[in-house]
Amino acid sequence: MHFLRLASQLFAVVTLLPYAFADDSDTVEASSVDASGFFGSLKSNLGPVVNVGYAAYAGNATLPGITFYGGIPYIEPPVGNLRFAPPKQLNEFPNWFLSNDDVVDARNWGPICIQQPAVVGIGSEDCVTLNIWKPANATSKSKLPVYVYIHGGGHYYNSAQGFPANDWVARSNGGLIAVGIQYRLGLLGYLSGSAIVDSWSAGPNNGLLDQRAALEWIQRHIGAFGGDPKKVTIGGESSGGGSVALHVSAYGGEKNPPFRAAVIESPGNDPFYTTEHTEYCFGNVTKQVGCDGSDDVVRCLRKASIGAIISAVNNKPSTCKYGPVIDGDYVPDITTKLFAAGKFSKVPLLAGHNAQDGSIFIGAPSTINTDADIVNTVLKRYPSLTSATTSAMLVTYPPASNTTPWKTQWERAMYAYMESELGCLDYFIGNVSGKAAFNYRWDAPDPNLIASRGAYVGAAHTAELFYLYDGTNSGPSASVAQPVFTPFSPTQDTLARQAVAWWSSFARSLDPNTHAIAGSPKWERASKGGFMVADLGAAAGKTNSRMEARSNDYPKRCAWWRSVADDLRL
Repeated sequence: MHFLRLASQLFAVVTLLPYAFADDSDTVEASSVDASGFFGSLKSNLGPVVNVGYAAYAGNATLPGITFYGGIPYIEPPVGNLRFAPPKQLNEFPNWFLSNDDVVDARNWGPICIQQPAVVGIGSEDCVTLNIWKPANATSKSKLPVYVYIHGGGHYYNSAQGFPANDWVARSNGGLIAVGIQYRLGLLGYLSGSAIVDSWSAGPNNGLLDQRAALEWIQRHIGAFGGDPKKVTIGGESSGGGSVALHVSAYGGEKNPPFRAAVIESPGNDPFYTTEHTEYCFGNVTKQVGCDGSDDVVRCLRKASIGAIISAVNNKPSTCKYGPVIDGDYVPDITTKLFAAGKFSKVPLLAGHNAQDGSIFIGAPSTINTDADIVNTVLKRYPSLTSATTSAMLVTYPPASNTTPWKTQWERAMYAYMESELGCLDYFIGNVSGKAAFNYRWDAPDPNLIASRGAYVGAAHTAELFYLYDGTNSGPSASVAQPVFTPFSPTQDTLARQAVAWWSSFARSLDPNTHAIAGSPKWERASKGGFMVADLGAAAGKTNSRMEARSNDYPKRCAWWRSVADDLRL
């Protein structure tokens, strides 16, 4: 992995050699070229053109004041001999002879990545692209802040198409650039095993490394769209938020990562597998594909038909999820251990979770009545928990009383499940960050989740996405042809406007207060012991959002979960 990382860096240096002998001003603008080429200004009847030096793209200008550029490749397509390989940088040697005929149509989304469960014909291996929203009047001299969103979905489903950020650009009055990343998922993005690790041309964690490659592409080229590479904020929810945490702790902490701040929403990574379990899951794939007796397993897997790969995706043991693994390089250790040891990039953070973040994972209230039910619910996520740890968990989460925030056995289980990661990792990371950190709790439910699951789920996992992304919380997948956007009620619209302003304000100024809408409550830093509660108001034009102080027992419960990090493997 170290060799591949060094080779990638050397390639980047060679690519930029033509700029090495320019004066200082030319060096600064090397990745911020305008739409001019050797034959003059590049134009297209399709839409406004952005020239990144080695290629030029025509965008979609149908939205007032905003131009969208979709499906932009940021690495070589990970197909053929690049299947299961770390991301390979594109040939970005400047092409001074680009003409109007070379302009690429970037008015639409690229294809989604192959999902889990997988369906032949839905999704593609050649899916690793960026989507960019920019103010129509932004130029290479604008130097706007950039917000980069990494979608969630357990590292194995969902797509960037479900999270349009045009409202972020519009409601900030053109004050930022927004980017969505598509990256390899599931088996194709995260297959690991000794044959993968030992191969000179393959490696684990490729979905995560795709995200990193996208951030590095943004560093080189976002200037051409009007963005400032020095003002990049990365954000994500669920496994997207978990990915953000992994980037913040990458290599055990980088002094100058390719971003200046991070937003972490309900961070959710599955426990890191042991080496033995990784081999078990890898062996199932090679058997399904017919490569288990091959002399060169990686070569055999690369030659396999996409139908065989899809069969392996759909016929896996329930315990095999194909997510990030500890690789000793980009992911050097258990994430919470790295943060506890200070081995992470010290950047400003906005982090939080939903009030009932565990509700959709533990079943209906009627299914949880005993202590054994609670233990079994949590063990489904953390099968390596010892009996001593589960006994201690029941002490940390005692039966309901007037002093506990839970009032039923189901709520007790929900809190335990939620705070093991989704509802505590945000607080923990903010508490140890050493930089400006802002925490929140999202109390407003997603009406679609209420309608499909029942009122008991409350402000469930993904609830905030409904408000941040125009009334949806999921992108196209094997089961959903396109995202569904539900119109806001007047009260929902008010909270959505407030929240988008807060999030985009943090991306623009590292403070959610700077560009908040009029009448918004003021955020205090997490170090003062409080968090913002985002909640619906009783009528249009007002919300019930407010600052609250943390109860004393919440940090204690979070600290207990961190004390059993070896059991959790998070």
